[in-house]
Amino acid sequence: MKNIKTLSAILLSVWTFKGYAQTGERLKLSTATPAAGQKITFTYDTAGAALGAKPEATVHFLNKDYPVADIDLAAQGKGFTGDFTIPATAKAFYLKFKGSGDNVDNNGGQGYIYEVYKNGKPVESAYASEAYLISTGMGNYFAKIEADKARAAELYKKEFTLHPQSEPEYISEYIPFLIVSKDAGDNALANKKLEALKKKGDEKSLTALNAIYARLRKKAEADSVGNILVAKYPNSRFAKDQAADTFSREKDLVKKEALLKAYFAKNPDNAENKKINDNLRTIMASSYLKAGDMQGYEKYAAQISNKANLAGSLNNIAYDWATGNQRLDDAAKLSQQSLQILDAAYANVINNPFQSPKQAKAINRADYYNYADTYAYILYKQGKLNEALKYQQMAYDSIGYDNPEINEHYALILNASGNTAKAKQVAEKSIKTGKGSQALKDELKKIYIKEKGSEKGFDDYIASLNGAAKDKMRDDLAKTMINETAPVFTLKDFNGNAVSLASLKGKVVVLDFWATWCGPCKASFPGMQMAVNKYKDNPNVKFLFIDTWENGDNFLPNVKKFIADNKYTFHVLIDEKTEDGSQSKVVSSYKVDGIPTKFVIDQNGNIRFKHVGFSGSSEGVLEEVSAMVDMLVKPTETEKSR
Repeated sequence: MKNIKTLSAILLSVWTFKGYAQTGERLKLSTATPAAGQKITFTYDTAGAALGAKPEATVHFLNKDYPVADIDLAAQGKGFTGDFTIPATAKAFYLKFKGSGDNVDNNGGQGYIYEVYKNGKPVESAYASEAYLISTGMGNYFAKIEADKARAAELYKKEFTLHPQSEPEYISEYIPFLIVSKDAGDNALANKKLEALKKKGDEKSLTALNAIYARLRKKAEADSVGNILVAKYPNSRFAKDQAADTFSREKDLVKKEALLKAYFAKNPDNAENKKINDNLRTIMASSYLKAGDMQGYEKYAAQISNKANLAGSLNNIAYDWATGNQRLDDAAKLSQQSLQILDAAYANVINNPFQSPKQAKAINRADYYNYADTYAYILYKQGKLNEALKYQQMAYDSIGYDNPEINEHYALILNASGNTAKAKQVAEKSIKTGKGSQALKDELKKIYIKEKGSEKGFDDYIASLNGAAKDKMRDDLAKTMINETAPVFTLKDFNGNAVSLASLKGKVVVLDFWATWCGPCKASFPGMQMAVNKYKDNPNVKFLFIDTWENGDNFLPNVKKFIADNKYTFHVLIDEKTEDGSQSKVVSSYKVDGIPTKFVIDQNGNIRFKHVGFSGSSEGVLEEVSAMVDMLVKPTETEKSR
């Protein structure tokens, strides 16, 4: 690796200082210049971190494989000590300290990030790896490290000053920063570099050019360069990816298989292609499975080397068949295969990117118990109650009562097995803790009628259980209340009318950030429609659904069609584009990292609740949103003080 010999001693002192300075006093490494192959020890003071008695610790290395290692913490004084060894190929790394739930010490949003050094200087790609981590959202997703594009741009500049030979590798990430910069010099430099890429016109330059236009949401320019790439370099990685994408999107099975055979003819299995080819076989097998063609499925399933990715499709299709009372024998076979695949993967944990061995095993077991729920449900449908109860008990005991669907299935199987008392206990506990469902309430009604001889008094009985659930939910939500000024905005709706947040002061406002490609967003919408219906006659409550992060330029017709086709009565606003071309102006101002994300804003324009994700059922969405709204519309004395 080359070094720049003209760098000043001042820059060298900045590098040395940064190893300690960025993390404050809480985390201290044994060296300010960690090197590849070196064993690093550290001390971590948990005071003020609110991570519980003993946090989980992992170290995430930045290289092409993104390996993660578990760290065993040992108590020392007010905190802990730990150690890890830096792999030979690591360019940089960050440490993550996690408490219960989603609680992570992110060092004030900066993370605990370090470059890897050689001869006292950051190695090639150290700064660039860090820039990529904080600019793409990857750092935020894995460790709640806040995205910082300005900082990322400076890190890229430091990288190319120290290691100019690394610039071609990161040019497609770097140029967009220069283009949207408010510095005229950066803009001029971007144009110069773009022209150089166009003039060079080789495979690497055209690939970078295509990626730059794609990042800037310039679809026409990206497509034009892409067409040139495919025509000029038919065996390029880009051409392969395009062919694979065409295959993935094809719905007709005959055409899909023909595309796959043509792809394999040009890209036979070898060290470079095997993993991608395995993924394509998994897609083909899953497509046959969805069509109910077991012979086609088994043909391609037999060719898959790593069947781990197939387990999810097996489980989902088996469950769909079971809920429709279709092909129960085939469903049982597929479900059992999914469990066998997960057991085999658990026994031979491989080094997955972005996962430590401990995390990989935990994820595997969580999937296993969810899939065991599917298998138990199928066995229940087949009348095999003893075996069904064995698997359902396992799922319930392992996941707890946090999953309404598992609770529902457990109560169904218990009741069908004659254990009415236990089924009642499970149902009551689930509803009281806000983890019930309509099907669970229906099952409880059957038990009630069997005990009482009629349904008289059932509504009062359910109301008392629901009341307990609402009280618990409000108590839990009260602990999550925040009080931050909501960023103001003005956006247009489907009719072109401007809607401002300022105009809604005095009302409780529910903001729901979503996109048409977002599965959890769409899964939550039936519940959100129930919430909209509940408050439609309340002039003091307003719901706004902000469509954001859509792809391409002509997305609006598809957004309108989705809302119309589903007959949602939502007031939809369209997020605006930022300087980098992304549809993210308002969502960025609210520092949203993933969707769906909901904010509930009080009458004074302050954010009081932030909720990320989908709770798992429409009833759950309705109850959560209702509780948050009601706490602001009709707060208790305790809630008023928060």
